[in-house]
Parts: sequence; structure tokens; C-alpha cells
Amino acid sequence: MALFAVEKPLGLTSHEAVEEARKRLGTRRVGHTGTLDPLATGVLVLVSDQSTKLVPFLSSEDKEYLAWVSFGATTPTLDAEGPVVEEAPVRFALKDLEAALSSFLTLTEQVPPLFSAVKVGGVRAYEAAREGRPLTLGPRPVKYLEVELLAFDPSPRPYPIAPSARGWRIAERGRKVALPRPLGLYPTAVIRLVVASGTYIRAFARDLGERLGTKAFLAGLVRTRVGRIGLEKAVSLSDLAPDRAIPEVEALPFPVVELSHTEARRVLEGVPLPIPVVGYVALVDSRRRLLAIAEGDGFKLKIKRVLRKEEA
Repeated sequence: MALFAVEKPLGLTSHEAVEEARKRLGTRRVGHTGTLDPLATGVLVLVSDQSTKLVPFLSSEDKEYLAWVSFGATTPTLDAEGPVVEEAPVRFALKDLEAALSSFLTLTEQVPPLFSAVKVGGVRAYEAAREGRPLTLGPRPVKYLEVELLAFDPSPRPYPIAPSARGWRIAERGRKVALPRPLGLYPTAVIRLVVASGTYIRAFARDLGERLGTKAFLAGLVRTRVGRIGLEKAVSLSDLAPDRAIPEVEALPFPVVELSHTEARRVLEGVPLPIPVVGYVALVDSRRRLLAIAEGDGFKLKIKRVLRKEEA
């Protein structure tokens, strides 16, 4: 089994990153736990071979971002792809921006961008939008866990970033940030976000602009964390190799239960275990190898997914 964290570069689609990973890992069985737009960079979690079974357990994890939001203009895709289709004056004060940001912490629904992978009647929203017949999209559940203003500048500025006890932040020295080509000299805020899965940051930029009485778009985006996997664990696609794998138990958001040899054999046969645990757990053998994902009801563990077919 193998799980990897790569730093997706600017301009590459998540699908193209997967294709490159297939070449470097020597297997066609490679997937990811959540896409990044071409103009976004940062953590892309890849899974290969047997680890693809973990996607349902990893794709719903919270995600952390650093977002560059530019005010005074908007684009069809709500990001820096362009072109600018409408401009509006920017008259808000810094206190207005801070108040608008805090309002997202109570938001429960949000309309996705027209250029998104949301399906309506079997049709992808971005496909319909590209054909000039945009779909009518209804609001979808979202959750903003943390929203923090880090900087506000006259135009997009590629600050270095580094990890801290409170997530990745602007730093004097750190990783270089690659931002898309600026669409103009628009006032830009750098905002740290922690959101639940399914939250579109481009929609956040659009709605933030509306709350401030102007237009806005996403001028740049870095995903700094997916669940337990931070950008500090990510390698470049050019450095991706089988020996750069991350142990699955480090990525899973579940408690770990170590099994005896007899219990491990029963798990590999799909037999429930009489262990009084509630909720999902990761079952490992004495060598800390992931055997299965199970769910407990307080009396026994029901095996949800077996990851290994036999003990070595």
C-alpha cells in the first residue's frame, strides 16, 4: 500500500498530476483524495494500489488554505484565469473586511461557482458554463472552521509561507508561493481558511466581495493541509518515488487499535471482533501495518474495509 503527499505546481490539473505520478510510481492504479484547480498549488494527497481503498475515508477531511482574494473585479471562473468581465469600486475599511470575514463562521450553505464539478441532471456545471448555457445551482452545505486575515496589500504579493503552531502563515523565510499572473492592481487580502470538505474557496472570494459591496476573485490559492497531512510533508512531483510514501495510519483521522496475531487473522477473514470501541478505528498488526478500517458500536467491531489480503 502507498499514500503520498505531493506539492501540485501552478498550472497543472490534478488529473495531470495523477498521470505524472503513475509514471513515477510505475502503476496505473493511482488516485487522489480531492482536486486542486490548475491555478491553485499545495498539498495533493495521492493514493496508489491497495491504498485507493482509503479514498472514502480521507476525502471528507477538513482542509486548510491560504487564499489571495483581490477586490474590485470579477472573472467568469472567479479566479485569475480571466478575463476581467466587471469592475466595481472598493470603498470598505479594514474593520469592514474583518467583520465580513467573521460572518463566514456561521455560514451553513453556499452556492458553488458556475465553473465547478457539481452535477445537475448528470451534467457538470463547468461543462455547461463553457458551452455558454450555465446551470442554475442551488446552495450546498459548507462549514468554515477558521477564517483569519493575514495581510492586506494594494495588489497580490507572493509572501513566503511557513508552518506554525496555528497553521501555515506568512513568514520572513519559508516556501516560495507561486501566484498566477496578476490581472491588475487590485487590493488583495491574504486569508487563512480552515474549511470542511466541499467548500469552494472561489465561492468564498465571490461572496466576500458581495458582503463588502464590491466584486472579488481568487487571485491565488495554496492548500496547506488535508486532514493530518500538511504541506511540510509534501514532495515535488519530480521527487516522487515509492520510498517517499507516508504511513497510512498517519493520515487516517481514526484511533489506532493494535491487534494480536489471532485477532489479525480474524480481521483478514472479515470476522467482527468483540472490542468495545465506538466509531471508526484503524486496525494494525504488531508491525503497525494497516490491516483494515472498522466501526465499533460499543460492543464489537464491524469490519468496513480490509486493506491487506494476508499477513506477511
